[in-house]
Amino acid sequence: MPSGVPADGNLTIFGRPIVQIGYNVESITETANFFATALGAGPFFLMTDINIPILRNARGPITWKHSAAFGQWGNVGIELQQTAQLDPPDAFGPSYQRPVGVNHLAYIVEDLPAERARLEALGLTLLFDAKNGPHDSMLFDAPLLGHTIEVHRDFTLFKDLREAMVAAAKGWDGSDPVRPVPRELQDTLAASGA
Repeated sequence: MPSGVPADGNLTIFGRPIVQIGYNVESITETANFFATALGAGPFFLMTDINIPILRNARGPITWKHSAAFGQWGNVGIELQQTAQLDPPDAFGPSYQRPVGVNHLAYIVEDLPAERARLEALGLTLLFDAKNGPHDSMLFDAPLLGHTIEVHRDFTLFKDLREAMVAAAKGWDGSDPVRPVPRELQDTLAASGA
């Protein structure tokens, strides 16, 4: 039985290295300040008014307008999400939609269809699949864990954002815990349609 902690010390889930822990929050700024002050995590890069163009579940299309801030906490990323609109309101299930708390653990794979088959064979249910420019992802319900599993197909911009978070965290003095996404990434995201 695998321990979930490989030799490099990075935690895994379902045999994949965890790259992100996601939280639902009532205030991104307040929560980011807490993470920075109490836990030394950050800084956080804020994206506002996110609207994923292709987002659906078995019942049909989903509208999800939200803001998110992305930061680094040791060797794992943190995402703080604040939802402005979700239609239908129960689209993501109760584990993901709690107003405050952990909503997902995320990891990256090369082959999303194969990973979907693997997770469904383990008893997880697909809650949604999404496409935002070059970014494809899926969300699975893991009710026995009390949160969901977010699976991303790796792509260059995702790597660039992770690298920017890691670089900003190195030697960070705790100032400006919430920042805009770096200009070069904003320009790249806009050009790609993400």
